[in-house]
Amino acid sequence: MEPSLTLLIACCRFGYEGGESDGLRRLLKDADGARLSELARRHRVEGVVWRALKACSVMLPGTAPLAADSQKIAADGLRMAVESGRLTAAFARASLPHLFLKGQALGRLAWGDPLIKRQIDIDLLVMPQGIAKAATVLAGLGYVQELPDPSVDPSDWHRSHKESVWRNDDGIMLDLHSRVADHPGLLPQVAATMSPVMVPIVGAISLPTLPDRLRLPYLAVHGTSSAWFRLKWLAEFAALVHQLSPAALDTLADEAPRLGAGRTVTAALALSHRLFGTRVPENLWVDGGAAKIVKLSLAQIENPREPTERRFGTLGIHRAQLLMAPGSHFFLSELWRQLGAALIR
Repeated sequence: MEPSLTLLIACCRFGYEGGESDGLRRLLKDADGARLSELARRHRVEGVVWRALKACSVMLPGTAPLAADSQKIAADGLRMAVESGRLTAAFARASLPHLFLKGQALGRLAWGDPLIKRQIDIDLLVMPQGIAKAATVLAGLGYVQELPDPSVDPSDWHRSHKESVWRNDDGIMLDLHSRVADHPGLLPQVAATMSPVMVPIVGAISLPTLPDRLRLPYLAVHGTSSAWFRLKWLAEFAALVHQLSPAALDTLADEAPRLGAGRTVTAALALSHRLFGTRVPENLWVDGGAAKIVKLSLAQIENPREPTERRFGTLGIHRAQLLMAPGSHFFLSELWRQLGAALIR
């Protein structure tokens, strides 16, 4: 692993562990600031890294762009927060159960700051039977369906897809989810009707998000489905694992397969331990499939280029998706799903 990526991980770890900054300051001495900034952008942890640099009172040559990035991330985050508040109020008025996935709620829970992480879009989960009503609410708020084409009925689309993509007049993107995973067998218990955790964001805005017992399994499924190619996802997972007691960590690993997370939590815990030094349950068993996910994910994380910028760069991601749950039934059904998705494209 290149030194700048090791340093990037240390900055993220400092972001959730805190404590004395002397150790990180020693690592930052004579570091390649321009390369650190480049990797922070690649892995979308600019705000976290900039906060770590400020805490250490270290301004490396080449890291000035991170300051500008962090300011823009915070400004965009505030705009997203206001819009999320408008959305949750409208959905509540329509008596439509909904949960916000990731985004600023996760930023608050993982980093203690809802405006520190880059947010590209808003992820909103509703019940499958609520898609038509949700589409009506979104249209009333100025959103236009972009994927699929507006001529396609969103309820029909969601029968075979987990999300549709919407954009409002201000350019804010929203992913409307009817389930949380591409494969319907993963985390089938996660539903918008669950009792949410209300997370304060800014001012009077609080957003409903996943209950505690499902947050890490969801992040594990989400990260594994992309072979963790962005360090941001694993850093957030590690930050939440860091907050767990040993007993809670044991419960997480034990419950994950029964919740429908397959082997993704096991793989995520092993990967987080490998890169961030987070605890793992004493009796954690990493089978061959989980070990392969870890290997594929490390290859993605360590590659300085985006998967789509490399020839066959997404192949490792598709392989990780095939391994998310044990058994030939899952493998074959996921392979069929991927082939179907490729043909639709």
